[in-house]
Amino acid sequence: MSPASHTPKRAERFEFSAARNTAVFICARVRDGAPVLHVTHDADGDWQFLCGGDQHGEGQSDGGLLVCMEEIVADDLTLNELADLCEDWTAARNHVGDVWRRHDNGEDFIIDAVARCGWAVELIEAGDEASQPAFAYTVGLHKTFHAPELIVVGLTHQAMGGILNELGERIKAGQTLPVGEDVSGIIEGYPVRLRQVQDPESYREHVGYALWFNKGYDFRLLQVLWPDKRGRFPGDPDADPAIAALQPRLP
Repeated sequence: MSPASHTPKRAERFEFSAARNTAVFICARVRDGAPVLHVTHDADGDWQFLCGGDQHGEGQSDGGLLVCMEEIVADDLTLNELADLCEDWTAARNHVGDVWRRHDNGEDFIIDAVARCGWAVELIEAGDEASQPAFAYTVGLHKTFHAPELIVVGLTHQAMGGILNELGERIKAGQTLPVGEDVSGIIEGYPVRLRQVQDPESYREHVGYALWFNKGYDFRLLQVLWPDKRGRFPGDPDADPAIAALQPRLP
């Protein structure tokens, strides 16, 4: 006996930027006809469309069933309201037709990290333009230690996270980081240098979670500059221009 054929459902409206045939996760209840009441857009880009109940209940899957995104949307066109749901966000509602309540999971990470360690590090991917390098910044140093928040631009996430965490440990140990002076022992064989960021627009554009956590602009922000192979920083005479391009000085 040949297997039964399956005709994919077509959605009259499909507003997601993902391809219609993107594989998404569902729970067993949604597979069996329950409405989607909880949607997760994971940090890695995956989507989950769940019933909102206990995914580990009797006879239930853990949410690992894969189906085509368009088929889920075809069954409930109101899911298009979440087409712009950011990565690492969730949305929930009580019933179909109810207003979706969105939640930023990144806020939970920050609150937990600050409670455990004193600060969190946010890692931001590079943009599409060369003028938009990757960067990382702290959240929580101001609240926990009454110290400036820190931002570093233009290195790998691993390197920037290491720099910020090492500086955070020094602040935690009671050290005051000098502005405008070389600080050694942060990068092997090279110093770093701290400079004050003044422009509120830089705060808004780069350290949004710090603005949220600190409830406004009432905190200092220091940019951590790193040197070229000869130890020269952006702005120094004969500094490698490529290094300056990688880490624009925030105004």
